[in-house]
Amino acid sequence: MTDSQYHDPIERILDLIEQTRFDDLPSDAVSAAKVFFLDTVGVACSGKLAPKMDALMAASARWGTPSEASASVWNTGLQAPGPVAALINGYQCHALEYDCVFEPGVILPTPPIFAALMAKVDELTAQGRPPSGRDLLRAFTVGLEVSCTLAGATRNAMFFFRPATTGVFSALAALACLDPLPREQLRYAFGIGYSQMCGPMQAHEEGSMMLAMQMGFAARNALQAHDMARMGITAPVELLSGRFGFFNNFEHEHELSAALDAMGAPWKVTQLSHKPFPSGRVTHGAIHAMRGLRQELGLTATNALERIHGIHVTLPPLGMRLVGRPMVHQPPPNYARLCIPFVSAAEVVFGGVDPTTFVPECLGNPVVEALAMRVTTEEKPHPNANAFYPQTLTLTLTNGDRITREIPYAWGHPLLPLSAQEREDKFRLCWHLTREGNAAQNQQMEAMIAWLNRLPEALDAAPLVALLAAAT
Repeated sequence: MTDSQYHDPIERILDLIEQTRFDDLPSDAVSAAKVFFLDTVGVACSGKLAPKMDALMAASARWGTPSEASASVWNTGLQAPGPVAALINGYQCHALEYDCVFEPGVILPTPPIFAALMAKVDELTAQGRPPSGRDLLRAFTVGLEVSCTLAGATRNAMFFFRPATTGVFSALAALACLDPLPREQLRYAFGIGYSQMCGPMQAHEEGSMMLAMQMGFAARNALQAHDMARMGITAPVELLSGRFGFFNNFEHEHELSAALDAMGAPWKVTQLSHKPFPSGRVTHGAIHAMRGLRQELGLTATNALERIHGIHVTLPPLGMRLVGRPMVHQPPPNYARLCIPFVSAAEVVFGGVDPTTFVPECLGNPVVEALAMRVTTEEKPHPNANAFYPQTLTLTLTNGDRITREIPYAWGHPLLPLSAQEREDKFRLCWHLTREGNAAQNQQMEAMIAWLNRLPEALDAAPLVALLAAAT
């Protein structure tokens, strides 16, 4: 029960953490959790391709040396203090813009949760208390419910990077599921996490590395908050509705009461969208529409400039803010992932958009640049400040023909989901981009897919820990 002396809505979140057991989760939530856990593991493997990892590792060497509480820095074979590993791993998990989305709340919820969760798994395993697969799925699902509930309650346009701000709370929820705290300490952990919260949208505006790094900050801050609270550090407790609480400082318009009433009905993990392309989610409708037109019309790198006069995309105000930016000469990868003109052109010229699309030789491709300069975007009014859709793409050919595609939602949405084969093929692509393609590695990959599909049966996370830790 909620402590009667505390009245902030955060108490409802604490109740969810303390009262939810794995056996309370309905079968559809468990099935969806396994699907998106698999997706997140694949994305984490592909994080080896994150920009400037060498520089980040060099900087992090100054932040402490490995100890008993150390955790794996994914894809490196190295260890670091838990908060440092969580920071780097959270960055890896979002740097390619390949992680799943909760579209109603405009968040990519898994990087802070998964990075903090796996650092805690390393710690508990070293203590002889390895979490089971059921433990992992419960923590993952509850953490998702927290961030998706808070994000889904908002009604204003995003001016802080919501995946990072809500990510502090969701990562703490996952940690508390694996390593519980007494209620008072748990309350303070959330207050400490809130006191460290960050996430200005300027990083997104400029397409900067700090966009993905904010996911790492959220994971790191959650681990530190959990440790500090355990040691008796106190913190604010009116976190959501206080005069300077989350819904007054970071978000201004909300329907929090209704969102809290809807927790677990249904579980938000069942409402996530996959990202079939490693780019801003609001670009996916245009990419998928251009894929269909490319195949239908036989558009290729050799005939695109001759046949395409222009491409025009209309989208709601949120989409325009996030990905309606114009093409620039040789865009940085972070900028290009958030640029409808670049990814639409890349789909035609390269015959697809995947992590290899954002390497320097592709970013500087003259045909892509010339075609992208013919792509325009336009904002269309929408009453929902958080709406991704509807979008409309109009292709104008040089012969004067105009073809229009309406985009009510993008591929990967629950109403247009990836098939099981497509989900596993995304995992295989992430694997092959960062690991040797020999027979032994391929056998390991298939075994990992099978293991993740049976995650509730796992007695511990040892195979997953070994996979993520390995130098590639």
